[in-house]
Amino acid sequence: MEIMKARSSRSTSICTLCSLLLGGASTVFAADITLQKVPALTVEQAPAFPENLARRHLGARAEISSAAGAEHTAEAALLSGDPTASYSLPFGTTTVLVSLQKIENIDRISFQNSGAKGEVTIATSNAKLTPDSPQWRNASEQTLSGESIKAVIGPSEAKYVRLTFHVTEPGAIGGFGVYATPAVSDFTAPRRTADDHDRSFGLISYNYTDIHAKARALYVTSGSDLKQANNMIDDQTATSYSFAAEDQSPTTVIDLGTARTLRRLSAVYSPRAGKMEFYVLPSLPEAQGGVSPDQMTMNDATFASMKAVGSSDDDGSQGRASVDFAETSGRYVMVRWLPATAADTSFAMAEIAAIGAPTTLLAQNTANPGMIDDEGEMRSTDGKTMLDGKTMLDGKTMLDAKDMPGEGPVDQAPQAPGEGPPPTLPQPPPFTFVPVLVPQVVPTSP
Repeated sequence: MEIMKARSSRSTSICTLCSLLLGGASTVFAADITLQKVPALTVEQAPAFPENLARRHLGARAEISSAAGAEHTAEAALLSGDPTASYSLPFGTTTVLVSLQKIENIDRISFQNSGAKGEVTIATSNAKLTPDSPQWRNASEQTLSGESIKAVIGPSEAKYVRLTFHVTEPGAIGGFGVYATPAVSDFTAPRRTADDHDRSFGLISYNYTDIHAKARALYVTSGSDLKQANNMIDDQTATSYSFAAEDQSPTTVIDLGTARTLRRLSAVYSPRAGKMEFYVLPSLPEAQGGVSPDQMTMNDATFASMKAVGSSDDDGSQGRASVDFAETSGRYVMVRWLPATAADTSFAMAEIAAIGAPTTLLAQNTANPGMIDDEGEMRSTDGKTMLDGKTMLDGKTMLDAKDMPGEGPVDQAPQAPGEGPPPTLPQPPPFTFVPVLVPQVVPTSP
């Protein structure tokens, strides 16, 4: 298993005119750019954005076995949400068993293929089975050809998904996704995250640019259909957003919805020579004069006032970029592409990911590895058992003395409770006895 990254380098300043030598070519881009506002997401667009269930924070798990043996760390490459991460497929047979948190209505499965040749068989099940069990329901069989593999298997209920690869030429897979049947509720009522008792949940990287996490594409420099800009943050590497061919500096701004602490940014795009710059902004730059409310212009002075968290060069063969940096807080992520030479074709951005550090809240629900004893119990530093890493059980009352009710005087007998108010109903009338007249039979004369 390997996590494939583009070579990254820290940029210390942004120049209005700079040169990037890649094969003798110079970087060409406009000094001033005008960003156009992306229309708000509508209910009609919801079917185009199914939620990816194959994510660690949603409770998904992956077990991978190959001729080289079981690999327990490979799930980080498939379930992390980083589109630039991938898993190397070796020669021979490899089985990937993905388990979801619960039975879901699955629509399709997709992933990106990088050079692997062979075949893949996809099967599903509602119950946990051994990888070689005959009870698996075969859903799809495909040849590993091309870069994007997609299998429509539903709508079909399943909790477990098995992918069996028969590889004749090694390669790698990434951008893995198990997608639910699209529903408006995925936006109005986000899915429950992993169980609070999962001790490793707080250590999971989380992609904050997922559209289902309330992130939105806010601005783009160009494009024929601005409503499709959210394709860049839909957790589907098979979809993309195309900038205009004449756009010499394709740029986008993503709104995370609230300030987040980030430590990594990555992007997947159509391969070409140039440089990708990444920014984390606490607020948007001030709009320049004479700009429409639906536009934002950034000039030389604007870029000079900002500092990129990193940049990544591409010689034209990679199509992916990523940068790691010290934890930085911000609400907006800006990604800017600087081509090595002027191009006559559109630049397509498939996916942008902003990976965050574990938050304080998640860390509180996670035990420190050093606090788990040999019996699997969570204990504090003094050896006392803990329920969830926060509650102590020592047999003592946890109420403070000031919260205890005070005692009454010891020299006074307890008083009976006072009577309540008299009833408001009228008194019932007294009983009266009504004499009963017994009829008498008068004898008749003969």
